[in-house]
Amino acid sequence: MKTMKNKTSYPIGQGDLVKVKVFASSMGPHERRGIVISKKFDDENMMFPCIDVYIFGLNDKHRCMSHQLEILSSAS
Repeated sequence: MKTMKNKTSYPIGQGDLVKVKVFASSMGPHERRGIVISKKFDDENMMFPCIDVYIFGLNDKHRCMSHQLEILSSAS
């Protein structure tokens, strides 16, 4: 019997310009723009693939999951 591996497509890559849904308790959910600064990696604490994004305006990087991101412009 063959086992099938579940492969999920993750089209986000380094250098992509993205819109990020940021959830802050004081402001509620809001959107910011940022640039992807890492490749996809698995985070043991989050249990899902993550990507680091530098967020403009906050001057900080955030660890984001795919449901938080929308690609505005692809680097490739």
